[in-house]
Amino acid sequence: MLFDWIKIQFLLLSTSESGFQSNRVSSRLINRPRQLNVISSEVVYILAEYLETWEKDDKTKLILIKGAGRAFSAGGDLKMFYDGRDLKDSCLEVVYRMYWLCYHIHTYKKTQVSLVNGISMGGGASLMVPMKFSVVTEKTVFATPEASIGFHTDCGFSYIHSRLPGHLGEFLALTGARLNGKELVAIGMATHFVPSAVNFFFFWNAFLSYKYIRAYVLLDELFLL
Repeated sequence: MLFDWIKIQFLLLSTSESGFQSNRVSSRLINRPRQLNVISSEVVYILAEYLETWEKDDKTKLILIKGAGRAFSAGGDLKMFYDGRDLKDSCLEVVYRMYWLCYHIHTYKKTQVSLVNGISMGGGASLMVPMKFSVVTEKTVFATPEASIGFHTDCGFSYIHSRLPGHLGEFLALTGARLNGKELVAIGMATHFVPSAVNFFFFWNAFLSYKYIRAYVLLDELFLL
């Protein structure tokens, strides 16, 4: 089932006499670890739907995203391009929706946080770099390898790479060279570094225990280099 691929959950942060209720923070967990959390057209549709819902929800103030397993997201699922070959307008159905999602993330009105403890490449990195806060570890591996399959850098990275210092953006786009977590922070493509020896799930669970303002303080006080 689709919800085996991506698990959407609302975090329960505040209590009342009637029990727990959703308040202030929402999260999404990309949960396709065997496929390195690649983004299929179905996942794009679900992410877009929930992002729109959360953006309009006055109670939601903070969005968290994390990948299951050893990858944050290895990028777009190339199988969806093959499967879309027989659609009446495969460009609209397969490509446009993904690019619209990337644009929506770049222009999102609420604070987003990505917790990246593994592979983050191509379209998957578009769920990391534009976020207000992107937390990486020494296990983080970033690349935009589209050129290796005869494609161009997409999902917003022609914009992002062109604003990197010197000719670094051209180098990353043309070679697909990989960067680690500390390198991403150094060039401004990630905001915070946390060693993986520190229980990464502690920080994830901390957001479950604190309201939005306190979680915001956790970022500033604990994730700074």
